[in-house]
Formats: sequence, C-alpha cells, structure tokens
Amino acid sequence: MKREGGNEMKFYEFGDPGNHAIMCLPGNFMTHRQFENIVPMLELEYHVITVSFDGYDETGETVYTTGEDQARKLAEYIRNNLSGKIDLVYAESLGSIPAVFLTRMEGLQIGGIIVSGAEYMNYGIFNSLAIKLFVPMTYKLMTKILNSGDVKFPAFLKIKMGITDDVFAPMLKQACQNLTLETTEATFWEALKLYPEHMSTWEPNPDIRISCWYGEKEMNMKKAIKHLKRAFPNLEVHPFKGLGHGEIMAHPELLVRELRAFLK
Repeated sequence: MKREGGNEMKFYEFGDPGNHAIMCLPGNFMTHRQFENIVPMLELEYHVITVSFDGYDETGETVYTTGEDQARKLAEYIRNNLSGKIDLVYAESLGSIPAVFLTRMEGLQIGGIIVSGAEYMNYGIFNSLAIKLFVPMTYKLMTKILNSGDVKFPAFLKIKMGITDDVFAPMLKQACQNLTLETTEATFWEALKLYPEHMSTWEPNPDIRISCWYGEKEMNMKKAIKHLKRAFPNLEVHPFKGLGHGEIMAHPELLVRELRAFLK
C-alpha cells in the first residue's frame, strides 16, 4: 500500500497498517527516496512511513521552516493517521531535529527514536558568517552536482563527513531535484541552533528510549552526544565501525538488521 498525504509535507505509507509502525525522516538535501532501499525489506513486517519535508517535496514551491514546525506536522499526522502512536522514528542527519522535537509534542506515544548522524554544528559568534559563506557555496555545489552528475566534493567536506565521492555518488538519485536557496539557508540555521539554543534549555527526559547512531569516521559527534545525554539521560550510543556520515544508508541489510534489533 502506498498513500501520499499532508499539506506541503509528503507522507508515503508501505506495508500493513496493522503492524508496528516505523517513520523514516530524511537527511539534508534528501527526499523520502533516501529510504527506497530499505522499504522493501521492512514493509513485509512493519508499517513504514517515509517523509519528504517542506522544501524537499521537489515542487520548488515550498520552503523548509523550522525543525519544531516540521515536528508539529509530523505529530499531527501521527495523531490523525496512527491514533497518536508510533513505534519507532528513524531519523537521518537533518531529520534528527524534528525527531527530537517530537519528544516535546503532546498526545503522542513514541516507542523509540533513533537519530543517525545528528552532528553538532555551531560556530558561536561566527554563525552569521558561516551562513553567509557556506549556504551559497553548498547550494551552488549541490545544484551543479545534481545537474551534471559529476561528484567532486571539497576536501574539507569529505574529511568532516568521513566519506568519499564514490560513497556520496549513489545518494544523488535520492536527493531533492528542485532545491531552493531559501530552504538551504533555513536548514543550515536549524542545524546551527539545535543544540546550544534548543536542547541545552530542555528539561532532561529519562522516559523516552532514544539511540544515537553515527559512523565512527564522521566528526562533530562528541559534543552532540554530550548534549543528547543531558537532554535524554538514558541515551544509547551506537557507532558504526569504518563508516562516515550517512554511509549506513549504503548498507541496507545492516541498517535493517539493526532497526529490527532496536525494535525487539
């Protein structure tokens, strides 16, 4: 079964609605197609919902707002379509922002959350300068790559993410094909603000089961884990040996096996 719904945000459903439900939230620049390699393996035993955020629905007519706003739309969907209950929220990179905001939404039963590659990004007093420099550069780079198919990432990005051009290349077919500069800027700001401006102010929540997954080759995870543990004292930490940022998606059998283990 496949169903598309929601206002700007797009939801796609697979599998039997009577089974345990898994909601998959994509990373930066990505659409619901980021999960196309794991859905066929999961839908046989789970009810799978994949999401394309505002600004990533490929119309070019919507704009990403804030992680909290995206979480409100996810919560509304869960209440209206899943009786307020979701067994697992699996979030890649950018998707981690609305995923953690879901823990603050009323009227939800969340069995567990996995945030994968929820890296710490903040440059303090240089945030505005970072936005001014990185947003246009990243937007032009992604637009060029998507139009040409020629993947040549800057060396500093490959070091920071712990991946190579060959690892990133297969992800292109799952990336948003009609990205806007406005959405690119909005998502960068949300990533910069997540930990120091949002999560650092939250009361610790020991009741939600949450796990932080990451590739051991990616940078900026120590600070992220520190903040996550403060907000979620029972945080589970799961590094993946030899992998970089988002690289777990290139290993669907491993990913599905670990998802099943988390659910059980």
